[in-house]
Amino acid sequence: MKKFISNLVIFLIIVFLFNVVVFVFANDNYYKGYKEFPNKKYHSFIMADSHGMPLDQFAEKFEVYNFSSNSDSYFDMKRKINYLIENDYKVKTIYITVDGHTLSPYRDANNNTDKSIIYTSEINPDYIKEKYLKYYFPIFQLKVNPLFRSYMEHKIKNIFTDKSETSTDIIWSKLPKSEQVKRSEERVMGQFPTKNKSLKLEKTLLEIIDLCKTNGIELIGIKFPVSDTYLKILGCKNYGADQLFISNGLKVIDNESTFIKNDDYFGDQDHLNPKGGEAFVEKLLK
Repeated sequence: MKKFISNLVIFLIIVFLFNVVVFVFANDNYYKGYKEFPNKKYHSFIMADSHGMPLDQFAEKFEVYNFSSNSDSYFDMKRKINYLIENDYKVKTIYITVDGHTLSPYRDANNNTDKSIIYTSEINPDYIKEKYLKYYFPIFQLKVNPLFRSYMEHKIKNIFTDKSETSTDIIWSKLPKSEQVKRSEERVMGQFPTKNKSLKLEKTLLEIIDLCKTNGIELIGIKFPVSDTYLKILGCKNYGADQLFISNGLKVIDNESTFIKNDDYFGDQDHLNPKGGEAFVEKLLK
């Protein structure tokens, strides 16, 4: 019995120490950038997923805060809007993504609800699970573990690899057309896995529209620029967030084809690079 207890204590110590390591990693990597709260001097905001990230700090030039985050869904954006309203930010305008994929079923699970919980004041079982259990015990976080494993594999690989001989960076404009087509086809397949949109996301987007109307916030839909190759493969695929806006009398600024002649503005098939982000901000907000 004593041996069992001794082994159990050792096991728990190992688990605790491993959890500490993963916790530090999660804070420096997984949660990085998701603990920021906007300065109250801002009254206009951009909300989007990874497509809004290249706009980075360029929007600040126009006194607009870029509140975008990689993998954000309408669930997360609604929490952010509620946070701004509840904390008296005096919001005037919100530019929000209505790209064709934003109502995709894959966003039902591939989102940031475990992170955006910090912006909500509603206390319920999900709140406790997301804000405390998953945060302080990341070894049980299904999203963190694969990232940590990949991070460690990458670190180990670098030990035995000459960094001068390898590079994973791509320059979209330098890729052969065949590779551009391949990557664009893969992206479209991932973003549009089924014919049916997510009804949960559609409901949440309608709630965002009502929330903004109730609080006198101007809500403007934006469709981000994509590369010419991606746009041709995308065709008519669209889950209809933009049409939902139009049917509710809201403005949609469609910039999908804005830079189709400027491949050097893209980091990949459907994301701008910093150069493109700066150019897009100038066009959108000037």
